[in-house]
Order: sequence, then C-alpha cells, then structure tokens
Amino acid sequence: MILDTYNKPTKISNEVLDSVVSYANEMLILEDLEELQIIFKSKNGDNCGYFDGIGDEEDGVAAIEINSKKSVEEIIKTIFHELVHVQQVLHEKFCDIEKTWFGETYEGIDYENLPWEIDAFEKEEILWNSFQNIENNPLHSLKSVID
Repeated sequence: MILDTYNKPTKISNEVLDSVVSYANEMLILEDLEELQIIFKSKNGDNCGYFDGIGDEEDGVAAIEINSKKSVEEIIKTIFHELVHVQQVLHEKFCDIEKTWFGETYEGIDYENLPWEIDAFEKEEILWNSFQNIENNPLHSLKSVID
C-alpha cells in the first residue's frame, strides 16, 4: 500500500506512522487498498478524524482526515478508527455514501449508536491495546510523549 501524508505534525514520526498503518493493514486485511491518504488538519474541538471515503472502487484509494491538535495516542487511535471504516467499506459491510450497514439504512440515530461507529470504536480499542504490546514497537521510545 502506498501511504501519502499531508501536513503531518512533527510530534508523530514517519517510523511510528508507518508502523501504525502497517499494523492496521495487516490486522484489518486491507489488501485491496492500493493507496491511503492521511490528511492532518489542525482543528479545535472534539472531532478527532473523518473517513473521506474510497475513490473509484477500481482505484483502491482511501482518504482519512486526522486532527493534528490531538495527542499522539489520540492520533494513533483515530487512525485505527478511520481505517476500520475503510475495512467496512472494502468488505462491503458499510456504504459510506448511502449510510447503510449490511444494506440497512440508518437515519436519525445518534453518532455513538450507529452500528459502523460501534464496530469502529470496538476495533480501535483492540488495535490500540494490541499495538502497544507488539515487539519492537516504535512507541516504546515515545512513552514519555504519550503519557
């Protein structure tokens, strides 16, 4: 997978970012994804990230936006979260355009109760917890930055 980043904050190294994306790619089975674009945006407020969809299905290009004002830990968790949405679309569970989950439309439901968000938050935590424990994790050298 090709990884393109835009406006990456200096607080997250290329090594950490590559490790996070590689880990998610392996764990979420994103082999159909040819390119991932991560756009870092400096935003105030609670918003941590946004899945901007997958381009033309044949292109295999996904774009996610990440709030660069968040902590390194929150940035990594958000990348995991948004990549779960990529997995959901690639594996045809979630249609981000029609807002359907396994073909069922969800309207008028609070964000935290949407089935694709429940799935993404659960998998985000699993990925984060397991990522912290992998051998040779570049985060070990950043422990003081995360804490």
